[in-house]
Amino acid sequence: MDSIGILTIGQSPRPDFERIFRRALPETHLIVQGALDRLSQPEIEALAAGGGPYPLFTILRDGSTREISLFPIARLLETCVTEVAAAGASIVVVMCAGDFPDLQSPIPVLYPGRILPAVARGVCRTDRLGIVVPNAAQVESAVTHWRTKGFAAHAVVASPLDPVALDRAAESLRALALELIVLDCLGFPPEAARRVRVLCGGPVLCPQGLVPRIVAEMLGA
Repeated sequence: MDSIGILTIGQSPRPDFERIFRRALPETHLIVQGALDRLSQPEIEALAAGGGPYPLFTILRDGSTREISLFPIARLLETCVTEVAAAGASIVVVMCAGDFPDLQSPIPVLYPGRILPAVARGVCRTDRLGIVVPNAAQVESAVTHWRTKGFAAHAVVASPLDPVALDRAAESLRALALELIVLDCLGFPPEAARRVRVLCGGPVLCPQGLVPRIVAEMLGA
């Protein structure tokens, strides 16, 4: 049986991530770890209070959220990669759309933050797209990231945990004549993409729907 590593930038378990991978890979063993799993609550609070560039929206085991800089998260994820590879994973997926540096890894690592712009570039005729990011502090980093990929991204903010905010974000994008809308966070489920598509009347790219299918193709499932 194939095994894959699923790494969340917050804490595990993440039953929502497991569900979407089970749909695409019902016979695959899933090894789920979180970057913050081994930290105490005071250590997590210290990371969040420390600020830093590129704050990521992280979800803790109790359902609460914190904003923690990408760079300490990346260092913690390298330990997770080593462990899931030792446990038998043949591929590992970083479940975040942030612009991560290469992680040291003995197995292939999938970065949604690289996959999404590549897919968008393959289908878009223009540079006009909208992105939905999970926190206001991430807007500047996300827009810069998409600009380096050749897009003039119009960013709006909505937490994946707030459907009303997502509806408002979709309404604000509807009048902009955008070619594509990207849910630029792995916290948004495919159901959120369908909702945005209805409200905006155009195509929506959802990494939660896309990434498991790519892994399934890589494993021949």
